This record gives sequence, structure tokens and C-alpha cells, in this order.
Amino acid sequence: MEILELLPSSFGYVIFTYFYSWIMLSYLGIKVGAARKKYDVKYPTMYSDKEQVFNCIQRAHQNTLEVYPQWLVFQTIAALVYPTSAAVLGAIWVTSRFSYAWGYYSGDPAKRMKGAYGYIGTMSGFLDSIRCGDCECNVDWGERRNTIASIAAGVLFFTGWWIIIDAAVNYPDEATFHHAYHTCGVIATVAFLMINAVSNGQVRGDSYSEGCIGQTGARVWLFIGFMLAFGSLIASMWILFGGFVVPKKPVVYPGIAVFFQNAFIFFGGLVFKFGRTEDLWQ
Repeated sequence: MEILELLPSSFGYVIFTYFYSWIMLSYLGIKVGAARKKYDVKYPTMYSDKEQVFNCIQRAHQNTLEVYPQWLVFQTIAALVYPTSAAVLGAIWVTSRFSYAWGYYSGDPAKRMKGAYGYIGTMSGFLDSIRCGDCECNVDWGERRNTIASIAAGVLFFTGWWIIIDAAVNYPDEATFHHAYHTCGVIATVAFLMINAVSNGQVRGDSYSEGCIGQTGARVWLFIGFMLAFGSLIASMWILFGGFVVPKKPVVYPGIAVFFQNAFIFFGGLVFKFGRTEDLWQ
């Protein structure tokens, strides 16, 4: 029940935006299923070589699935601080996806820009997430900062792996998504654990115990962890641009998934490392 006490009283409005988004995704999925029957496009074919309208319907659904995880992350983090604002902005974003899809359904891809107003919800939700100051839920940061930082880091870490698993399931062919690209995510996860295996007090040398490796060992350990974290993030960018964008491959989503996986794990590690306070442990 402690997690329920942590949530602000207006968080219920945000739950409605989650339910609203589920209705939106279901609607887009149903439209794709109906289009497959109408234009005779069988599974597992993603796009048609002949039917442009079907491709537009399919792309409206696919694009929404690509941006949905990021929206969930920022929507949840913003809701912990500004639940009412997050609910309003989230509803704007979900509604914009209907406008985006209906524009695509016309068969003219340019009309998808009717849903461009959704960027208001996305970017404002991000600003709410990183803004510091008084909050609607009156969180006592002295007692609950660690809990919120841990939840945020967990959501980021989970989202990173969810994206890459989704890409691996949709593109199992090694010619499209080489299995060696998973190395970056594994290294990023190891770096996540290494960075958070030593306390800030051990690194500064002001903790009660220096641990089994001492202050110097803790600093070297942390340095190696950050090297691995930055290395995996840079490698994921190289995979995205060198392996997909520059060669102009028809399917770019696996490269985007690799990059976002490592980016979310990287920032999740930073939030878990520096977002918590160690004063409560002493």
C-alpha cells in the first residue's frame, strides 16, 4: 500500500489517459486487420507492393507503436509531479494520433500532419518531467526521493528492453536485424549494474566502510562502468546511422530500437545513481 500513498490524489486522471491510449491502439490495430482483408495482404507481410492505401493504414499503426513507449515513460514521470497537467497533455497526444491516422487513411501521406498538434502533449510532458519545483502531490523529497528515483530508473530500464524485444520479435530475420547488435544492450546493462554497485560515499572516501576494493578501486570500477555505458551508447548510434540510415535500408526500426534501448538504459543508470540520496542509508 506504500506505493498507493506515494501517488498523488489526482493520479486517477492519468489512468484514464492510459485507458484512452489503449482504445486508440486497439482502433488502429482493428483498422489494419480490416485493411488486410480488404486488400488481401497476408501475414507476415508488413507492407504491400501494390496497395498504397494499405501501406498508409499500416504505417499509421506502426508509427504509433514506435513512439508509444517514449510517451508512456514521460507521461508516467510527469504524472508523479503534475498529474492534472500530465492527464490533459496526454489526452491531447492520444487524440492527435487519431487525427494522424485519419489523415493517413486518405491515402495521401502528407495529410498525416493533421496530427502535428500532438507534439504539444509530447514535449510539454517531457518538460513537466524534468522541471523542478513545487508539485501538486507535495512529495516530501527527504523521505520519498529514493522511491521516485528508483521507479523512474526502473521504467527507463524496462522500456529500453521492451523496445529491443519488440524489434527482435517483429524482425527475426538476421539479414534485417543482425543478432550481434544485441551486444550493445548487454554491455549497457552490465554498465548499469557496475555504476550502481558502488556508493557515492565510497568514491568520495567519506563512507563508514570502504568496501572490499577501497576508495581507489571504487573509482576505477566506476570509471570502467561509465566507459562501458558511454561506449554502448556511441556504438548504438553507429549501428543506427552506419548500419541503417546511411545504407538507406528499407527497414530502419531495428536500428532505432538499438539506439533507444541503450539511451534508456544509460539514462536509467544515471537516474538510479544520482537521483537517490544516500543520507537516508546512514
